[in-house]
Amino acid sequence: MALVLSAISAGGLVGAANQYACLLVVGLAARAGLITLSGPMAFMGDWWFIAVAAVLWLISIAPSFSQHLAPGVMHVVNWLTHFINGFVVPVSSALIGLAATGVILNLDPNFKHLYETLQIFSTDGALTGSGVAVAGGSAVAAVTLTAVKGLAKPMISTGTGTAGTVSAPAFTTAENIAAVVLMGLVYGLSQIDPRLLIGLAVVVLLFCVALLAYGLYQLYRLKKGVGRVLALAERDPRAGLAVAAEFGIWGVGWLTYGHYGRAAISLCAWALWLAVFVAAQGAVTALLAVAPPLIPLGIVVVNVALLGVFALVGTATARSLLHVAERATPVRAMAASA
Repeated sequence: MALVLSAISAGGLVGAANQYACLLVVGLAARAGLITLSGPMAFMGDWWFIAVAAVLWLISIAPSFSQHLAPGVMHVVNWLTHFINGFVVPVSSALIGLAATGVILNLDPNFKHLYETLQIFSTDGALTGSGVAVAGGSAVAAVTLTAVKGLAKPMISTGTGTAGTVSAPAFTTAENIAAVVLMGLVYGLSQIDPRLLIGLAVVVLLFCVALLAYGLYQLYRLKKGVGRVLALAERDPRAGLAVAAEFGIWGVGWLTYGHYGRAAISLCAWALWLAVFVAAQGAVTALLAVAPPLIPLGIVVVNVALLGVFALVGTATARSLLHVAERATPVRAMAASA
């Protein structure tokens, strides 16, 4: 269990950094002989893998450092790049997590018996149940960190007034530095005691949550974005609750304001999304039955896509309701005072 949790922690850290930089650091370290990867993961030290990781890394950072060329266009390109890269996070984190098992084994021989007992890979190089647990756990942990980080970044840039040409390169630089530092810490802590990686993952998660809280405070202070909802809730708790509920269950908030037609359509769309979400779990399992090790990754990728749709639609309908609520709140206040 200690080896699995340590490997999952190592893979999950990908979510707090640039995933391609993490893959590049591990690949170059393996190529240079600084770390030893287990047999099935040895390909990460091959030049072709390093070249692919390097190209993807350049593609991921280029839009951030090109904001000054055409701010509006590059902002959209940067957003799309991050959105697409989000679907690759489960795969990158799974690779790092599986690679970490071999690195930990070679750095700390005390884990050798655990490695042999768990059998992360079968004799033919395929993932076993333990390997699937490491890959799936790493993917879930990394996606969680990526989501928290993704929410915090626009809040901080908006709240600090650095949106656009300043925040994009700053965040990208920080993520690349984090990749080198975190992968270095994984190597160093694995030499001392691999179980320390679990503590490192917790610390990084708490740091990301703190950034999210700071971003929320900035928006609240400036009455922007989510801060507008918090300010509305202070003036009219019922209105603030309606907007918040609209994000989670489309249509509920519109019922509060008597927009029954829009509420009915939104509720039907929400019910359809929920049905697709539930059905997708079994559909992915059935489609990937020919390759069982890919099932956890497939489920994670599909769920990330569906949750992304949920967030986009929920945000759009809640924002529309927020405009209505803000116009209606002064009227309610006047009526109450009369």
